[in-house]
Amino acid sequence: MRPHWLWFVVLDGGIWLLIQFVISPGLYERVRSRSGDRLPPHGAIWGLLAGTAVIHTGEAIVAGRMATRRGLPRRPWVIQTFVVGFPSLRAMRRQEG
Repeated sequence: MRPHWLWFVVLDGGIWLLIQFVISPGLYERVRSRSGDRLPPHGAIWGLLAGTAVIHTGEAIVAGRMATRRGLPRRPWVIQTFVVGFPSLRAMRRQEG
């Protein structure tokens, strides 16, 4: 079972954007200036990306443990949860319903 595809678009789109801002400071500066300086500082973007990686890794570990306890295939749930995060954990909980 997978979360709705919109979760992948919204959450992974946000992560993709954070990555682009981190690897391309010029892009970040252009977007920031066009937005009227409404973006957080570049260092905060780094922090958001790092925090996202830590959270998604933790969620993937939880998903692996939950899958094992429920007799579900571990690897697909770990990968899916790392990619999309909490909607995957919600989908796993609903699966046994």
